Parts: sequence; structure tokens; C-alpha cells
Amino acid sequence: MVCGLVCLVLGIGNWIVGAVETAKYQALLFKTARTGLEESYRGFQELDHQKNEEVLRRINDDREKYNAARVKLNFFYVVLTGGKVFFLVGTLLSLAALVRLIRRDTQLRIKALVGLPDKRAN
Repeated sequence: MVCGLVCLVLGIGNWIVGAVETAKYQALLFKTARTGLEESYRGFQELDHQKNEEVLRRINDDREKYNAARVKLNFFYVVLTGGKVFFLVGTLLSLAALVRLIRRDTQLRIKALVGLPDKRAN
């Protein structure tokens, strides 16, 4: 029962964090993908090495931010999926423990009502 509740709480926490952070990084990726810098980068004519670095610095910085956001988004997808799995496992374990507890309690009450002697007394 305790294991099921722990999995349930962890699952809910991971699910919430994964959903919030995934939405945040999806919005960031959508925003950075629409800048159009990728197209200007492809049409850029070669200059000497020093000028290339200066001109392309902003484009490369944006690409690094985009790639970092993609990595974080993938991580939070894993957190979200793990949260769903933990929630499912916790729910199943808790339900199984509750059914077992109810059955055991019912059997004890039936024995008490019928007046059957306990098997361990023999």
C-alpha cells in the first residue's frame, strides 16, 4: 500500500512538472524556429574568417539556444512519460492493496459472525 502511494505521488509530481516544462520549451522552440535566421544563414556569402565569425555570431547563438531547448524538451518528455507510468503503477498497486485489505477484513468478519474457530487454534 505504501509503495503504491509513493509511486502515485511521484507520478503526479513528475506528470505535472513534465507537462509544465514541456509546454514551456515547446513555446520556446516555436518562437525560435520562426526567427528566419536559418534561411539567412544558408544564403550567406563567405567573407574572411574573422568577419564570418562576427556576422554569424547571433545566428550561431540562436542555433545553440534552439538545440539546448530541444534537448531539455526531450528530457521533459521523458519526465512526463515516466510520471504517467509511475501514476499508473501507483494506482494499480494501491487498488490491489485496497482489494486485498477489503477481502481480508471481510473474511475476518464472516468468520466472527459464523463463529467458526480459527484454524490456528487447532
